[in-house]
Amino acid sequence: MSISRVMSESRLHDDTEEDLVGADWHQRAILTIVTSLQDVASDRNLPWHVGNQLAFLCANPHRSSWRPVPDVMLHTRAGAAERAEMQRRADGLPDLIIEVASPSTWEYDVDAVAGKAWGYLSLGIANYLVFDPAGDLLGEGCRGWQCQVGEVRPWHPSEEDGRYHALGLDISFKAEGSLLRTVDDHDDRPMEFPYEKHQRLRLQEREVQSQAMRIQELEAELARLRGQG
Repeated sequence: MSISRVMSESRLHDDTEEDLVGADWHQRAILTIVTSLQDVASDRNLPWHVGNQLAFLCANPHRSSWRPVPDVMLHTRAGAAERAEMQRRADGLPDLIIEVASPSTWEYDVDAVAGKAWGYLSLGIANYLVFDPAGDLLGEGCRGWQCQVGEVRPWHPSEEDGRYHALGLDISFKAEGSLLRTVDDHDDRPMEFPYEKHQRLRLQEREVQSQAMRIQELEAELARLRGQG
């Protein structure tokens, strides 16, 4: 796939506040992806930085300044410390960018001729995925591209498991309704959505409380028996 383009036809622009405002489901989808990637990094003790709508300062194919704000941006070597922005010159290219499609931005996000997809792929972003949580914009759950040694190819799901496997990251993704599931390919483990983690912890808490009450009952019964003796 060629990523060359007549410069005057480019649609690239810096993301504005209007571009970033999203519905509840849009923000929930972003937060779920960010949290899952942070969980992978924590579990594997990796120095990943997962940006949540964090500005990325770089140059567009015109060689002029460009300041996109990806919904999700993963740098594998930048560390977890909080940042105000990322810079290509100082931090290098992100290894993964995910945009969550919305009615006002999805066409720009997937435009590989003159829009955001073209801009990211011209930079050489290895993994670029657009997720459609509403399921009615792309005609598919995800649309993506991968760039390796300067060659850009459509990013298709695996025929074996239906997941989008990221280059060089040992993770994959799969649309599940309005959320995008992250899978740690290192041990083929689906990462929990935040609500699933909350439900599991609440269940564990109730089990601990139940066990504590049972122990109290047994201790009371033992004390009663000793008193009778």
